[in-house]
Amino acid sequence: MKTGRTILLALCAALQIASATAQTASVTKGSLTDTVYGSGTVQPVSQPGIYASADGRVAERLAQMGDRVSRGDILLRLEDDTLDAQIAQLEYELQLALDAVEDVETHSQYKYVQLRDDGGELRYDVNTGEPLMGKYSNEIAIRAPGDGRIMAIEIKPGDDALAVYREKGSVMMLSTDGRMKVELESIGCDGLALNDAVTVSGEGFEAEGRIVSLTRRGTQAVIQVMGDEYPMDAPVTVVKEDGRVIGEGVLAINKPLAVSAYGGRIKGIEYGVEVGAYVRREDVLARIEWDDIPLYLDNDSALRSYAVALAEWEAAVEKRDSLVVVAPCDGQVVSLDADVGGSVTAGSRLGSIVGDDGMTVMLTVDEMDIVRVQPGQRVSMTADALPDVQLTGSVLKIAPIGHTETAVTTYDVYVSLDTQDERVRGGMNVSGEIAVSTVSGALLIPTDTLRKDSGGYYVTMESGDIRRVTTGAMTDSLTQVLTGLSEGEKIAY
Repeated sequence: MKTGRTILLALCAALQIASATAQTASVTKGSLTDTVYGSGTVQPVSQPGIYASADGRVAERLAQMGDRVSRGDILLRLEDDTLDAQIAQLEYELQLALDAVEDVETHSQYKYVQLRDDGGELRYDVNTGEPLMGKYSNEIAIRAPGDGRIMAIEIKPGDDALAVYREKGSVMMLSTDGRMKVELESIGCDGLALNDAVTVSGEGFEAEGRIVSLTRRGTQAVIQVMGDEYPMDAPVTVVKEDGRVIGEGVLAINKPLAVSAYGGRIKGIEYGVEVGAYVRREDVLARIEWDDIPLYLDNDSALRSYAVALAEWEAAVEKRDSLVVVAPCDGQVVSLDADVGGSVTAGSRLGSIVGDDGMTVMLTVDEMDIVRVQPGQRVSMTADALPDVQLTGSVLKIAPIGHTETAVTTYDVYVSLDTQDERVRGGMNVSGEIAVSTVSGALLIPTDTLRKDSGGYYVTMESGDIRRVTTGAMTDSLTQVLTGLSEGEKIAY
């Protein structure tokens, strides 16, 4: 049977062993960074699509997957025999329309005045004795060459109609299809596709639009505005749905029709003829006064036919010019899904290119942590395939909507890299820590030294005393102490 002295000696021995094996830590002062974990993949900064601008059959393929290309390099050549035949026919019809302009009469209202010779004497037909008459008009009408909305009026009473026409190219301008357009000479962002919805904003108005044309070099675009009630030549800004500015330009008529005039002085503009008014074909727009000036021919109708033939020919030639598929940027071909002899349709996506502007990282972050993540926060990352490569960057943007799988919601966080490393490739798996907060000059202790009971957190001092503490920021390794400890004190654990 053990005596009390024996038990006391055993306890002392146990305490000596515990003291010998216990660790101690000092309360230190320093900085503490709280981080949020995320995992994801490396992605290209830009990966624009390759699109066909016209229907056609692939005649030649000039690039393969993995090839390096420069912006504007031809990737595919297309051909369209039907289009070639159509252009030949349109050229013939255009020449016929031009011939007709020179042959038909210009105006319909005439008066006949007996002609005189150089000496001022009246002239007569030598065979019949009838007076020789010449066509004259004191007033003629300028009529609408087609249906449309009046977008511009270049004339006013008293103007020389021919002088205005020669200077402006028209005396009035009509919009014939109820739409307007913006031609962008320099595109300010990547990732554009035909039929993308955009917003066109000008002073005092905002309109919906769509991308209807992308040039083969990828630097120009035509935006069609759904309406023609907006001011012609107004400066506008074109913005994508995600808020990125595509470019700036001016509003123009999508399908303009010029009203012509060939001589005389403007007597007046008809009542109700004003910018914004809708007119029908043959409506009188204005009247011209003549001072016994011979009228030549009324070619309004022929001019309309010529304008239609010219527009059709120009559209066909432009379509033929677009029978090439070009690289939208400098970079490396990811895919090009078209083979020689195959057919493609206008607007179809044929592949994509990884741009030379480097890589970015997309991390997924748990919904419990995402509220602490903000743009600009620093990120430290490693790639699974390159464990020795340390990647750094900053939060660029955060997806507004998360992904939910098996009751767990995560959010995409896009990270811009500080430097580019050619070893880092698109699709590599990455894990990272986002620094969401930093506390400077904090009292710090190892997190493992903390204990918790119903009264809160406490630590065991080197002396064996129990000390209650209040904590601040906490990571897996370190914890900020707000009260209960002083710098330099020793804690046992």
